[in-house]
Amino acid sequence: MRAAVMWEAGGQFEVRSDAECQSPGPGQVAVRIRAAGVCQTDISLAHGAFGQSMPVILGHEGAGEIVEVGVGVTGLAAGDRVLITWVPPCGYCYHCVRHEPYICSNRKRSGDESRTSGLSVAGIPVQAGLGTATFAEETIVPAPGVLPLPGDIPFELAALLGCAIPTGFGAAVNSAEVEPGDSVLVIGCGAVGLSALQGARIAGAAELVAVDPFESRRSLAVSLGATHAVEPGVDPSGALIDAPGFDVVIDAVARSSTIGAAWRAARRGGRIVIVGAGRPEDLVEFSAQELFHDEKKLIGSYYGSSDMKRELPRLVSLWRAGRLDLTAMVDDVVDLDKINDVVARQRAGTTLRTMLTL
Repeated sequence: MRAAVMWEAGGQFEVRSDAECQSPGPGQVAVRIRAAGVCQTDISLAHGAFGQSMPVILGHEGAGEIVEVGVGVTGLAAGDRVLITWVPPCGYCYHCVRHEPYICSNRKRSGDESRTSGLSVAGIPVQAGLGTATFAEETIVPAPGVLPLPGDIPFELAALLGCAIPTGFGAAVNSAEVEPGDSVLVIGCGAVGLSALQGARIAGAAELVAVDPFESRRSLAVSLGATHAVEPGVDPSGALIDAPGFDVVIDAVARSSTIGAAWRAARRGGRIVIVGAGRPEDLVEFSAQELFHDEKKLIGSYYGSSDMKRELPRLVSLWRAGRLDLTAMVDDVVDLDKINDVVARQRAGTTLRTMLTL
């Protein structure tokens, strides 16, 4: 089978045709991937971020069909259309039993070599990035790592529902709890930021301002519901009519500079949500006085605080109703062979989400 392999950190993906996938073990399923998205996190992992070991098959946005189920798997069968979720909840850890499956304690982490992936290339074992490896025609995941996918949504749109859409949408709806009439600022209009913007619009935001350095993404933000879109460095509060700051600020860039800007843009008592994989060495400072005095709420949002069993049907329903625009989020659909071109364009900011077909 084909797979895009990263042999060393910072290298190029090599698309190989001699990759192999073992049969699923107990509690696992094998999935034939039909479409996959290239997320910024995949690009970071390809450079060795977050302890990612090599060689590795990356990719964590994916949709396809089950080809085989392992012993003990119930409710799933070969031929089922499914979405891959990169945080498969175990159902019994501290977080899962407290209705926080998105931070399950037992999920597979990047760089974790203690669990075999069942994947190899030319006989060489390779890691499954984030435990999913959707840049391969076939992958093995735990049964809780797939969700039933209705037949009316194309695979190339469905794959977005594996990460970018629920992460951004959930940041607005679940983490920030945007309410009707709220003023909302979204910093960064990549796939996650624009998903957050759509979530805020659907939740009823009144003034909805987007910040991004690329004019094309600012224009797309307006087409998706932003009332204003500005470049970094422009004071976004100029878009507010009579408020002392934004009720909600969502930072989809997650750098210390943008977190600081998000903090300053929020009103006293406002909510600041940080959604994005920031660097561990990138420290953010606040004075003890302003933390007390301004009573702002600084919230981290992991996977959009999304319980995917609930989130997926909700997102599909919004897509069917024409309220959640997935088509606008996809610039192009290309073959896996073009993965290095896709990565280059994404790093340059000239593509939002190009989907790979396998």
